[in-house]
Amino acid sequence: MNRNDTTPPPDPRRHDLDALRAAAMLLGIVYHCALSFAIGDAWMVRDVRQSKVLFVFQDFVHGFRMPLFILVSGFFTAMLWRQKGLKALLWHRCRRVLFPCLLGLVTVVPAMTWASGYATASGAARRQRQAAVETASTDLWAAIRLGDAAALERQLHGPAALTDLHPAFGVTPLTWSALVGQQAIAETLIDRGADVSARNRDGGTALHAAAFLGRDGIVELLLRKGAKADAASSSGDVPMKSAAQPWPVVEYITQLLGITVDAKAVAAGREKVVAQLTAAGAPQAVAPGRWAALGETYRWLIETPVFILVWFLWFLVWLVAIFAGYAWIAERTGFKGVPLGALASPWTLLVLVPLTMLPSWWMGFGGGEFGPDTSMGILPQPWVLGYYAVFFFFGVLYHDADDRQGRLGRTWRWLLPVALLVVFPIGLEFATGVFGFREVAPEPAHKAVSVTFQALYAWLMSFAWMGMFRSLLTRENKAVRYLSDSAYWLYLVHLPLAIVGQTLIAEWQFPAALKLSALSAVLIPLLLLSYHILVRYTWVGRLLNGPRRRPGRPSSAMPPGPVATP
Repeated sequence: MNRNDTTPPPDPRRHDLDALRAAAMLLGIVYHCALSFAIGDAWMVRDVRQSKVLFVFQDFVHGFRMPLFILVSGFFTAMLWRQKGLKALLWHRCRRVLFPCLLGLVTVVPAMTWASGYATASGAARRQRQAAVETASTDLWAAIRLGDAAALERQLHGPAALTDLHPAFGVTPLTWSALVGQQAIAETLIDRGADVSARNRDGGTALHAAAFLGRDGIVELLLRKGAKADAASSSGDVPMKSAAQPWPVVEYITQLLGITVDAKAVAAGREKVVAQLTAAGAPQAVAPGRWAALGETYRWLIETPVFILVWFLWFLVWLVAIFAGYAWIAERTGFKGVPLGALASPWTLLVLVPLTMLPSWWMGFGGGEFGPDTSMGILPQPWVLGYYAVFFFFGVLYHDADDRQGRLGRTWRWLLPVALLVVFPIGLEFATGVFGFREVAPEPAHKAVSVTFQALYAWLMSFAWMGMFRSLLTRENKAVRYLSDSAYWLYLVHLPLAIVGQTLIAEWQFPAALKLSALSAVLIPLLLLSYHILVRYTWVGRLLNGPRRRPGRPSSAMPPGPVATP
Protein backbone atom coordinates (compact mmCIF):
# COMPACT_ATOMS: atom_id res chain seq x y z
CA MET A 1 0.00 0.00 0.00
CA ASN A 2 1.32 3.45 -0.95
CA ARG A 3 2.09 5.48 2.22
CA ASN A 4 1.08 8.66 0.41
CA ASP A 5 -2.35 7.25 -0.39
CA THR A 6 -4.97 9.50 1.27
CA THR A 7 -7.87 7.11 0.72
CA PRO A 8 -9.62 6.46 4.05
CA PRO A 9 -9.02 3.00 5.51
CA PRO A 10 -11.77 0.47 4.93
CA ASP A 11 -14.73 0.57 7.29
CA PRO A 12 -13.86 3.81 9.13
CA ARG A 13 -15.80 4.19 12.34
CA ARG A 14 -19.21 5.71 11.63
CA HIS A 15 -19.64 8.13 14.54
CA ASP A 16 -22.76 9.51 12.89
CA LEU A 17 -24.48 6.11 12.87
CA ASP A 18 -23.35 5.40 16.45
CA ALA A 19 -25.02 8.63 17.49
CA LEU A 20 -28.06 7.98 15.30
CA ARG A 21 -28.65 4.59 16.89
CA ALA A 22 -28.43 6.19 20.33
CA ALA A 23 -30.78 8.99 19.27
CA ALA A 24 -33.36 6.40 18.21
CA MET A 25 -33.18 4.82 21.67
CA LEU A 26 -33.37 8.14 23.52
CA LEU A 27 -36.27 9.23 21.36
CA GLY A 28 -37.97 5.98 22.36
CA ILE A 29 -37.77 7.01 26.02
CA VAL A 30 -39.58 10.29 25.32
CA TYR A 31 -42.07 8.39 23.13
CA HIS A 32 -42.95 6.03 25.97
CA CYS A 33 -43.21 8.90 28.44
CA ALA A 34 -45.67 10.61 26.06
CA LEU A 35 -48.07 7.68 25.85
CA SER A 36 -50.04 8.57 28.98
CA PHE A 37 -50.50 12.16 27.78
CA ALA A 38 -51.55 11.31 24.19
CA ILE A 39 -55.30 11.42 23.81
CA GLY A 40 -56.74 8.28 22.26
CA ASP A 41 -53.88 5.85 22.98
CA ALA A 42 -54.81 2.64 24.80
CA TRP A 43 -52.05 2.97 27.40
CA MET A 44 -52.20 1.65 30.96
CA VAL A 45 -51.89 5.16 32.43
CA ARG A 46 -54.51 7.70 31.40
CA ASP A 47 -53.50 11.20 32.42
CA VAL A 48 -56.18 13.72 33.36
CA ARG A 49 -54.65 16.29 30.98
CA GLN A 50 -54.29 14.61 27.62
CA SER A 51 -53.36 16.25 24.35
CA LYS A 52 -54.05 15.54 20.70
CA VAL A 53 -50.74 17.25 19.87
CA LEU A 54 -48.89 14.59 21.87
CA PHE A 55 -50.92 11.90 20.13
CA VAL A 56 -49.53 13.24 16.85
CA PHE A 57 -46.04 13.49 18.38
CA GLN A 58 -45.88 9.89 19.53
CA ASP A 59 -47.09 8.69 16.12
CA PHE A 60 -44.44 10.86 14.48
CA VAL A 61 -41.83 9.00 16.56
CA HIS A 62 -43.32 5.52 16.32
CA GLY A 63 -43.60 5.64 12.54
CA PHE A 64 -39.85 5.58 11.91
CA ARG A 65 -37.82 5.16 15.13
CA MET A 66 -37.56 1.38 15.39
CA PRO A 67 -37.23 0.77 11.61
CA LEU A 68 -34.33 3.23 11.61
CA PHE A 69 -32.73 1.51 14.61
CA ILE A 70 -32.99 -1.90 12.92
CA LEU A 71 -31.55 -0.49 9.68
CA VAL A 72 -28.50 0.87 11.52
CA SER A 73 -28.14 -2.45 13.36
CA GLY A 74 -28.02 -4.21 10.00
CA PHE A 75 -25.25 -1.84 8.90
CA PHE A 76 -23.10 -2.57 11.96
CA THR A 77 -23.80 -6.30 11.71
CA ALA A 78 -22.36 -6.30 8.19
CA MET A 79 -19.43 -4.15 9.34
CA LEU A 80 -18.43 -6.60 12.06
CA TRP A 81 -18.87 -9.56 9.73
CA ARG A 82 -16.64 -8.03 7.07
CA GLN A 83 -14.00 -7.07 9.65
CA LYS A 84 -13.95 -10.14 11.91
CA GLY A 85 -15.72 -12.96 10.12
CA LEU A 86 -18.96 -14.82 10.75
CA LYS A 87 -17.89 -16.71 13.89
CA ALA A 88 -16.70 -13.54 15.60
CA LEU A 89 -19.92 -11.80 14.65
CA LEU A 90 -22.09 -14.55 16.12
CA TRP A 91 -20.13 -14.62 19.39
CA HIS A 92 -20.28 -10.82 19.61
CA ARG A 93 -24.03 -10.84 19.09
CA CYS A 94 -24.46 -13.54 21.72
CA ARG A 95 -22.62 -11.37 24.26
CA ARG A 96 -24.19 -8.04 23.34
CA VAL A 97 -27.69 -9.08 22.26
CA LEU A 98 -28.73 -12.61 23.26
CA PHE A 99 -27.29 -12.60 26.80
CA PRO A 100 -28.73 -9.14 27.67
CA CYS A 101 -32.07 -10.26 26.22
CA LEU A 102 -32.16 -13.37 28.43
CA LEU A 103 -31.00 -11.37 31.44
CA GLY A 104 -33.77 -8.88 30.75
CA LEU A 105 -36.33 -11.68 30.97
CA VAL A 106 -35.56 -12.13 34.67
CA THR A 107 -34.99 -8.46 35.52
CA VAL A 108 -36.59 -5.90 33.23
CA VAL A 109 -39.67 -7.98 32.37
CA PRO A 110 -40.65 -8.66 36.02
CA ALA A 111 -40.08 -4.97 36.81
CA MET A 112 -42.30 -4.06 33.87
CA THR A 113 -44.98 -6.47 35.05
CA TRP A 114 -44.95 -4.96 38.54
CA ALA A 115 -45.07 -1.40 37.20
CA SER A 116 -47.96 -2.28 34.88
CA GLY A 117 -49.91 -3.82 37.75
CA TYR A 118 -49.26 -0.80 39.94
CA ALA A 119 -50.38 1.59 37.20
CA THR A 120 -53.47 -0.44 36.32
CA ALA A 121 -54.60 -0.74 39.94
CA SER A 122 -54.01 2.96 40.56
CA GLY A 123 -55.90 3.90 37.42
CA ALA A 124 -58.82 1.64 38.29
CA ALA A 125 -59.05 3.16 41.77
CA ARG A 126 -59.00 6.67 40.29
CA ARG A 127 -61.74 5.85 37.78
CA GLN A 128 -63.87 4.34 40.52
CA ARG A 129 -63.51 7.57 42.52
CA GLN A 130 -64.49 9.57 39.48
CA ALA A 131 -67.45 7.32 38.73
CA ALA A 132 -68.68 7.71 42.32
CA VAL A 133 -69.14 11.46 41.82
CA GLU A 134 -70.04 11.34 38.13
CA THR A 135 -73.58 12.25 37.10
CA ALA A 136 -75.47 11.47 33.93
CA SER A 137 -75.28 15.13 32.95
CA THR A 138 -71.47 15.08 32.92
CA ASP A 139 -71.22 13.97 29.29
CA LEU A 140 -72.51 11.44 26.78
CA TRP A 141 -70.29 8.68 28.13
CA ALA A 142 -71.48 9.16 31.70
CA ALA A 143 -75.10 9.07 30.56
CA ILE A 144 -74.48 5.76 28.80
CA ARG A 145 -72.57 4.23 31.71
CA LEU A 146 -75.30 5.20 34.18
CA GLY A 147 -78.09 4.08 31.85
CA ASP A 148 -79.92 7.43 32.03
CA ALA A 149 -82.10 7.59 28.90
CA ALA A 150 -83.28 11.16 29.56
CA ALA A 151 -79.73 12.44 30.00
CA LEU A 152 -78.70 10.52 26.88
CA GLU A 153 -81.32 12.34 24.82
CA ARG A 154 -79.96 15.67 26.04
CA GLN A 155 -76.43 14.64 25.12
CA LEU A 156 -77.27 13.55 21.57
CA HIS A 157 -76.91 16.92 19.87
CA GLY A 158 -77.00 15.68 16.30
CA PRO A 159 -75.76 12.76 14.17
CA ALA A 160 -72.09 13.36 15.02
CA ALA A 161 -72.72 12.34 18.63
CA LEU A 162 -73.45 8.81 17.45
CA THR A 163 -70.10 8.48 15.68
CA ASP A 164 -67.81 10.29 18.11
CA LEU A 165 -65.19 8.06 19.71
CA HIS A 166 -64.55 7.97 23.44
CA PRO A 167 -61.72 10.47 24.05
CA ALA A 168 -59.71 8.01 26.13
CA PHE A 169 -60.67 4.56 24.85
CA GLY A 170 -61.46 5.19 21.18
CA VAL A 171 -64.82 3.35 21.10
CA THR A 172 -68.19 4.39 19.69
CA PRO A 173 -71.16 5.19 21.96
CA LEU A 174 -72.76 1.89 20.93
CA THR A 175 -69.61 -0.04 21.83
CA TRP A 176 -69.42 1.79 25.14
CA SER A 177 -73.00 0.77 25.94
CA ALA A 178 -72.05 -2.86 25.21
CA LEU A 179 -68.97 -2.66 27.43
CA VAL A 180 -70.88 -1.21 30.40
CA GLY A 181 -73.78 -3.61 29.86
CA GLN A 182 -76.54 -1.07 29.16
CA GLN A 183 -78.81 -2.96 26.75
CA ALA A 184 -81.68 -0.46 26.84
CA ILE A 185 -79.28 2.37 26.03
CA ALA A 186 -77.82 0.32 23.17
CA GLU A 187 -81.30 -0.10 21.72
CA THR A 188 -81.96 3.62 22.06
CA LEU A 189 -78.72 4.45 20.25
CA ILE A 190 -79.61 2.08 17.41
CA ASP A 191 -83.11 3.56 17.17
CA ARG A 192 -81.52 7.01 16.92
CA GLY A 193 -79.41 5.85 13.97
CA ALA A 194 -76.23 4.36 15.43
CA ASP A 195 -74.55 2.02 12.93
CA VAL A 196 -74.22 -1.47 14.41
CA SER A 197 -71.18 -2.03 12.18
CA ALA A 198 -69.41 1.22 13.15
CA ARG A 199 -65.72 0.73 13.85
CA ASN A 200 -63.79 1.63 16.96
CA ARG A 201 -60.26 2.94 16.73
CA ASP A 202 -58.89 -0.63 16.70
CA GLY A 203 -61.25 -1.68 13.93
CA GLY A 204 -63.52 -3.67 16.25
CA THR A 205 -67.27 -3.25 16.57
CA ALA A 206 -69.85 -3.22 19.34
CA LEU A 207 -70.36 -6.94 18.70
CA HIS A 208 -66.70 -7.61 19.54
CA ALA A 209 -67.13 -5.76 22.83
CA ALA A 210 -70.36 -7.50 23.77
CA ALA A 211 -68.90 -10.93 22.95
CA PHE A 212 -65.73 -10.12 24.90
CA LEU A 213 -67.68 -9.54 28.14
CA GLY A 214 -70.40 -12.12 27.54
CA ARG A 215 -73.20 -9.56 27.13
CA ASP A 216 -75.51 -12.09 25.47
CA GLY A 217 -78.57 -9.80 25.54
CA ILE A 218 -76.70 -7.10 23.66
CA VAL A 219 -75.24 -9.67 21.26
CA GLU A 220 -78.76 -10.83 20.44
CA LEU A 221 -79.84 -7.22 19.88
CA LEU A 222 -76.89 -6.41 17.62
CA LEU A 223 -77.30 -9.54 15.52
CA ARG A 224 -81.03 -8.85 15.14
CA LYS A 225 -80.25 -5.33 13.98
CA GLY A 226 -77.85 -6.53 11.29
CA ALA A 227 -74.41 -6.78 12.92
CA LYS A 228 -72.09 -9.16 11.07
CA ALA A 229 -71.16 -12.20 13.15
CA ASP A 230 -67.86 -12.59 11.27
CA ALA A 231 -66.77 -8.93 11.25
CA ALA A 232 -62.99 -8.70 11.60
CA SER A 233 -61.08 -6.02 13.47
CA SER A 234 -57.91 -4.41 12.11
CA SER A 235 -55.89 -7.26 13.61
CA GLY A 236 -58.18 -9.86 12.04
CA ASP A 237 -60.01 -10.84 15.24
CA VAL A 238 -63.68 -11.84 14.91
CA PRO A 239 -66.31 -11.67 17.70
CA MET A 240 -65.98 -15.41 18.29
CA LYS A 241 -62.32 -14.91 19.16
CA SER A 242 -63.23 -12.00 21.43
CA ALA A 243 -65.50 -14.39 23.34
CA ALA A 244 -62.56 -16.77 23.83
CA GLN A 245 -60.09 -14.31 25.39
CA PRO A 246 -58.68 -15.57 28.73
CA TRP A 247 -59.80 -14.09 32.02
CA PRO A 248 -56.51 -12.25 32.76
CA VAL A 249 -57.03 -10.28 29.54
CA VAL A 250 -60.62 -9.49 30.54
CA GLU A 251 -59.49 -8.42 33.99
CA TYR A 252 -56.78 -6.18 32.61
CA ILE A 253 -59.00 -4.48 30.01
CA THR A 254 -61.89 -3.90 32.39
CA GLN A 255 -59.54 -2.37 34.93
CA LEU A 256 -58.31 0.02 32.26
CA LEU A 257 -61.91 0.90 31.41
CA GLY A 258 -63.00 1.23 35.03
CA ILE A 259 -65.64 -1.48 34.63
CA THR A 260 -66.46 -4.08 37.28
CA VAL A 261 -67.38 -7.56 36.02
CA ASP A 262 -67.84 -10.98 37.56
CA ALA A 263 -65.80 -13.88 36.18
CA LYS A 264 -68.64 -16.41 36.51
CA ALA A 265 -71.14 -14.07 34.86
CA VAL A 266 -68.75 -13.41 31.96
CA ALA A 267 -68.15 -17.14 31.47
CA ALA A 268 -71.86 -17.96 31.56
CA GLY A 269 -72.68 -15.15 29.17
CA ARG A 270 -69.98 -16.25 26.77
CA GLU A 271 -71.49 -19.72 26.48
CA LYS A 272 -74.70 -18.13 25.22
CA VAL A 273 -72.76 -15.73 22.99
CA VAL A 274 -70.91 -18.60 21.28
CA ALA A 275 -74.23 -20.30 20.55
CA GLN A 276 -75.71 -17.04 19.22
CA LEU A 277 -72.75 -16.36 16.95
CA THR A 278 -72.72 -19.94 15.69
CA ALA A 279 -76.43 -19.72 14.88
CA ALA A 280 -75.74 -16.49 13.01
CA GLY A 281 -73.21 -18.25 10.79
CA ALA A 282 -69.92 -17.38 12.49
CA PRO A 283 -67.29 -20.13 12.18
CA GLN A 284 -66.14 -21.89 15.33
CA ALA A 285 -63.11 -20.26 16.95
CA VAL A 286 -61.27 -23.59 17.02
CA ALA A 287 -62.13 -26.61 14.93
CA PRO A 288 -61.49 -30.04 16.45
CA GLY A 289 -58.49 -32.04 15.37
CA ARG A 290 -54.71 -32.27 15.52
CA TRP A 291 -54.11 -29.35 13.14
CA ALA A 292 -56.31 -27.08 15.24
CA ALA A 293 -54.25 -27.95 18.32
CA LEU A 294 -51.06 -27.15 16.44
CA GLY A 295 -52.60 -23.91 15.26
CA GLU A 296 -53.55 -22.94 18.79
CA THR A 297 -50.02 -23.73 19.99
CA TYR A 298 -48.57 -21.61 17.21
CA ARG A 299 -50.89 -18.72 18.07
CA TRP A 300 -49.89 -19.01 21.72
CA LEU A 301 -46.21 -18.85 20.76
CA ILE A 302 -46.63 -15.70 18.68
CA GLU A 303 -49.32 -13.90 20.71
CA THR A 304 -48.35 -14.48 24.34
CA PRO A 305 -46.23 -11.51 25.48
CA VAL A 306 -42.98 -12.88 26.89
CA PHE A 307 -40.22 -10.49 25.90
CA ILE A 308 -42.10 -7.23 26.65
CA LEU A 309 -39.55 -4.38 26.53
CA VAL A 310 -36.67 -6.60 25.31
CA TRP A 311 -38.58 -7.77 22.25
CA PHE A 312 -36.33 -5.74 19.93
CA LEU A 313 -33.30 -7.70 21.18
CA TRP A 314 -35.11 -10.95 20.53
CA PHE A 315 -35.87 -9.73 17.00
CA LEU A 316 -32.19 -8.94 16.47
CA VAL A 317 -31.35 -12.50 17.49
CA TRP A 318 -33.66 -13.80 14.76
CA LEU A 319 -32.39 -11.30 12.20
CA VAL A 320 -28.75 -12.16 12.92
CA ALA A 321 -29.59 -15.86 12.59
CA ILE A 322 -31.10 -15.16 9.16
CA PHE A 323 -28.11 -12.98 8.31
CA ALA A 324 -25.76 -15.87 9.15
CA GLY A 325 -27.31 -17.80 6.28
CA TYR A 326 -26.88 -14.82 3.98
CA ALA A 327 -23.25 -14.35 5.06
CA TRP A 328 -22.45 -18.05 4.59
CA ILE A 329 -23.75 -17.93 1.02
CA ALA A 330 -22.04 -14.59 0.30
CA GLU A 331 -18.67 -15.91 1.50
CA ARG A 332 -18.90 -18.93 -0.75
CA THR A 333 -20.15 -17.11 -3.82
CA GLY A 334 -18.05 -13.99 -3.44
CA PHE A 335 -21.12 -11.76 -3.33
CA LYS A 336 -20.09 -8.20 -2.46
CA GLY A 337 -23.51 -6.57 -2.34
CA VAL A 338 -25.12 -4.15 -4.77
CA PRO A 339 -23.77 -0.87 -6.19
CA LEU A 340 -24.28 2.25 -4.12
CA GLY A 341 -26.13 3.87 -6.99
CA ALA A 342 -28.85 1.27 -6.72
CA LEU A 343 -29.36 2.08 -3.01
CA ALA A 344 -28.91 5.85 -2.98
CA SER A 345 -31.12 6.54 -5.98
CA PRO A 346 -34.61 7.97 -5.29
CA TRP A 347 -35.96 5.28 -7.62
CA THR A 348 -35.00 2.69 -5.00
CA LEU A 349 -38.15 3.72 -3.14
CA LEU A 350 -40.15 2.08 -5.93
CA VAL A 351 -38.77 -1.21 -4.64
CA LEU A 352 -38.47 -0.49 -0.91
CA VAL A 353 -41.97 0.90 -0.39
CA PRO A 354 -43.82 -2.08 -1.96
CA LEU A 355 -41.53 -4.52 -0.10
CA THR A 356 -42.42 -2.77 3.15
CA MET A 357 -46.11 -2.61 2.31
CA LEU A 358 -46.42 -6.38 1.95
CA PRO A 359 -45.86 -7.26 5.63
CA SER A 360 -47.47 -3.96 6.72
CA TRP A 361 -50.81 -5.08 5.31
CA TRP A 362 -51.23 -7.58 8.17
CA MET A 363 -50.56 -4.96 10.84
CA GLY A 364 -52.95 -2.41 12.30
CA PHE A 365 -52.20 0.17 9.60
CA GLY A 366 -55.37 1.91 8.48
CA GLY A 367 -57.48 0.65 11.38
CA GLY A 368 -56.60 3.20 14.02
CA GLU A 369 -52.91 2.34 14.35
CA PHE A 370 -49.91 4.23 13.03
CA GLY A 371 -46.48 2.68 12.96
CA PRO A 372 -45.32 -0.94 12.98
CA ASP A 373 -46.69 -3.57 15.34
CA THR A 374 -44.76 -4.88 18.32
CA SER A 375 -44.35 -8.64 18.59
CA MET A 376 -43.39 -9.94 22.03
CA GLY A 377 -43.98 -13.68 21.67
CA ILE A 378 -41.51 -16.54 21.71
CA LEU A 379 -41.98 -16.75 17.95
CA PRO A 380 -42.03 -13.38 16.19
CA GLN A 381 -45.14 -12.65 14.20
CA PRO A 382 -43.99 -13.41 10.63
CA TRP A 383 -45.28 -10.16 9.15
CA VAL A 384 -43.56 -8.08 11.84
CA LEU A 385 -40.29 -9.96 11.40
CA GLY A 386 -40.60 -9.58 7.62
CA TYR A 387 -41.20 -5.84 8.00
CA TYR A 388 -38.06 -5.32 10.06
CA ALA A 389 -36.04 -7.70 7.89
CA VAL A 390 -36.49 -5.31 4.96
CA PHE A 391 -34.85 -2.50 6.96
CA PHE A 392 -32.17 -4.75 8.48
CA PHE A 393 -30.97 -6.11 5.15
CA PHE A 394 -31.07 -2.70 3.54
CA GLY A 395 -28.60 -1.71 6.27
CA VAL A 396 -26.48 -4.75 5.40
CA LEU A 397 -26.42 -3.86 1.71
CA TYR A 398 -25.79 -0.21 2.48
CA HIS A 399 -22.65 -1.09 4.45
CA ASP A 400 -21.26 -3.17 1.62
CA ALA A 401 -22.01 -0.38 -0.86
CA ASP A 402 -19.31 1.71 0.92
CA ASP A 403 -20.97 5.13 0.95
CA ARG A 404 -17.90 7.15 1.94
CA GLN A 405 -19.19 10.31 0.33
CA GLY A 406 -22.54 10.22 2.14
CA ARG A 407 -24.74 10.00 -0.96
CA LEU A 408 -27.63 8.35 0.87
CA GLY A 409 -29.62 11.05 2.58
CA ARG A 410 -27.57 13.87 1.11
CA THR A 411 -30.83 15.68 0.27
CA TRP A 412 -32.09 15.45 3.86
CA ARG A 413 -32.90 19.17 3.96
CA TRP A 414 -35.83 18.61 1.64
CA LEU A 415 -36.54 14.98 2.52
CA LEU A 416 -37.29 15.94 6.12
CA PRO A 417 -39.96 18.60 5.43
CA VAL A 418 -41.60 16.46 2.74
CA ALA A 419 -41.79 13.50 5.13
CA LEU A 420 -43.06 15.59 8.05
CA LEU A 421 -45.41 18.00 6.31
CA VAL A 422 -46.82 15.88 3.49
CA VAL A 423 -46.28 12.14 3.87
CA PHE A 424 -46.76 11.89 7.65
CA PRO A 425 -50.07 13.80 7.85
CA ILE A 426 -51.60 11.77 5.03
CA GLY A 427 -50.48 8.44 6.49
CA LEU A 428 -51.63 9.38 9.99
CA GLU A 429 -55.01 10.70 8.83
CA PHE A 430 -55.89 7.63 6.79
CA ALA A 431 -54.86 5.42 9.71
CA THR A 432 -56.57 7.29 12.56
CA GLY A 433 -58.75 10.08 11.15
CA VAL A 434 -57.14 12.48 13.62
CA PHE A 435 -57.26 15.49 11.26
CA GLY A 436 -60.75 14.83 9.90
CA PHE A 437 -60.19 14.73 6.13
CA ARG A 438 -59.89 11.04 5.24
CA GLU A 439 -63.57 10.88 4.24
CA VAL A 440 -62.58 12.49 0.94
CA ALA A 441 -61.71 8.94 -0.11
CA PRO A 442 -64.03 5.93 0.13
CA GLU A 443 -63.52 3.80 3.25
CA PRO A 444 -62.18 0.73 1.37
CA ALA A 445 -59.27 2.90 0.18
CA HIS A 446 -58.26 4.08 3.66
CA LYS A 447 -56.04 1.13 4.50
CA ALA A 448 -54.30 1.11 1.12
CA VAL A 449 -53.48 4.81 1.39
CA SER A 450 -52.37 4.44 5.01
CA VAL A 451 -50.10 1.47 4.32
CA THR A 452 -48.50 3.20 1.34
CA PHE A 453 -47.78 6.46 3.09
CA GLN A 454 -46.62 4.83 6.32
CA ALA A 455 -44.09 2.76 4.39
CA LEU A 456 -42.93 5.83 2.49
CA TYR A 457 -42.70 7.84 5.73
CA ALA A 458 -40.50 5.25 7.43
CA TRP A 459 -38.02 5.26 4.56
CA LEU A 460 -37.95 9.01 3.99
CA MET A 461 -37.39 9.68 7.69
CA SER A 462 -34.69 7.02 7.87
CA PHE A 463 -32.79 8.49 4.92
CA ALA A 464 -33.30 12.06 6.17
CA TRP A 465 -32.00 11.30 9.66
CA MET A 466 -29.05 9.38 8.26
CA GLY A 467 -28.17 12.30 6.03
CA MET A 468 -28.66 14.84 8.81
CA PHE A 469 -26.44 12.97 11.27
CA ARG A 470 -23.82 12.36 8.57
CA SER A 471 -23.79 16.10 7.92
CA LEU A 472 -23.63 17.17 11.57
CA LEU A 473 -21.48 14.47 13.19
CA THR A 474 -18.51 13.70 11.00
CA ARG A 475 -16.07 13.41 13.93
CA GLU A 476 -16.18 11.90 17.37
CA ASN A 477 -17.65 14.07 20.11
CA LYS A 478 -16.98 12.91 23.68
CA ALA A 479 -20.37 13.98 25.01
CA VAL A 480 -22.19 12.32 22.12
CA ARG A 481 -20.01 9.22 22.54
CA TYR A 482 -20.96 9.03 26.21
CA LEU A 483 -24.65 9.31 25.37
CA SER A 484 -24.23 6.64 22.70
CA ASP A 485 -22.64 4.29 25.22
CA SER A 486 -25.33 4.93 27.82
CA ALA A 487 -28.35 4.75 25.49
CA TYR A 488 -28.51 0.94 25.51
CA TRP A 489 -28.81 0.82 29.30
CA LEU A 490 -31.17 3.79 29.45
CA TYR A 491 -33.57 2.22 26.98
CA LEU A 492 -33.55 -1.21 28.60
CA VAL A 493 -34.50 0.02 32.08
CA HIS A 494 -36.51 3.19 31.49
CA LEU A 495 -40.05 1.94 30.96
CA PRO A 496 -40.94 0.62 34.46
CA LEU A 497 -39.71 3.91 35.93
CA ALA A 498 -41.60 5.91 33.31
CA ILE A 499 -44.83 4.06 34.10
CA VAL A 500 -44.44 4.72 37.83
CA GLY A 501 -43.72 8.39 37.11
CA GLN A 502 -46.75 8.67 34.83
CA THR A 503 -48.92 7.15 37.54
CA LEU A 504 -47.66 9.48 40.26
CA ILE A 505 -48.42 12.63 38.26
CA ALA A 506 -51.53 11.40 36.43
CA GLU A 507 -53.89 13.63 38.44
CA TRP A 508 -51.77 16.78 38.42
CA GLN A 509 -53.66 19.64 36.81
CA PHE A 510 -50.90 20.94 34.55
CA PRO A 511 -50.71 21.03 30.73
CA ALA A 512 -49.78 17.68 29.19
CA ALA A 513 -46.73 19.06 27.36
CA LEU A 514 -45.40 20.53 30.59
CA LYS A 515 -45.88 17.23 32.44
CA LEU A 516 -44.16 15.30 29.66
CA SER A 517 -41.23 17.72 29.71
CA ALA A 518 -40.94 17.44 33.49
CA LEU A 519 -41.12 13.64 33.47
CA SER A 520 -38.47 13.37 30.75
CA ALA A 521 -36.25 15.97 32.44
CA VAL A 522 -36.27 14.01 35.70
CA LEU A 523 -36.16 10.48 34.29
CA ILE A 524 -33.30 10.80 31.78
CA PRO A 525 -30.77 12.39 34.21
CA LEU A 526 -31.64 9.74 36.82
CA LEU A 527 -31.04 7.02 34.25
CA LEU A 528 -27.74 8.62 33.22
CA LEU A 529 -26.66 8.73 36.86
CA SER A 530 -27.53 5.06 37.29
CA TYR A 531 -25.52 4.26 34.16
CA HIS A 532 -22.44 6.10 35.41
CA ILE A 533 -22.53 4.62 38.92
CA LEU A 534 -23.91 1.12 38.35
CA VAL A 535 -23.07 0.21 34.77
CA ARG A 536 -20.32 2.02 32.88
CA TYR A 537 -17.30 0.47 34.62
CA THR A 538 -18.95 -2.74 35.84
CA TRP A 539 -19.60 -6.16 34.38
CA VAL A 540 -23.01 -4.93 33.21
CA GLY A 541 -21.31 -2.24 31.15
CA ARG A 542 -18.88 -4.76 29.70
CA LEU A 543 -21.81 -6.98 28.76
CA LEU A 544 -23.73 -4.18 27.05
CA ASN A 545 -20.96 -2.04 25.54
CA GLY A 546 -17.63 -3.73 26.04
CA PRO A 547 -14.91 -2.62 28.48
CA ARG A 548 -14.61 1.03 29.48
CA ARG A 549 -11.56 2.54 31.24
CA ARG A 550 -12.04 4.96 34.14
CA PRO A 551 -10.41 8.34 33.47
CA GLY A 552 -6.82 8.43 34.68
CA ARG A 553 -6.41 4.66 34.88
CA PRO A 554 -4.16 2.80 32.45
CA SER A 555 -5.66 -0.17 30.74
CA SER A 556 -4.19 -3.15 29.00
CA ALA A 557 -7.53 -4.09 27.52
CA MET A 558 -8.01 -3.85 23.80
CA PRO A 559 -10.17 -0.92 22.72
CA PRO A 560 -13.79 -1.78 22.13
CA GLY A 561 -14.82 -2.83 18.66
CA PRO A 562 -16.83 -0.67 16.30
CA VAL A 563 -20.13 -2.18 17.37
CA ALA A 564 -20.76 -1.33 21.01
CA THR A 565 -24.51 -1.89 20.99
CA PRO A 566 -26.86 -4.06 18.98
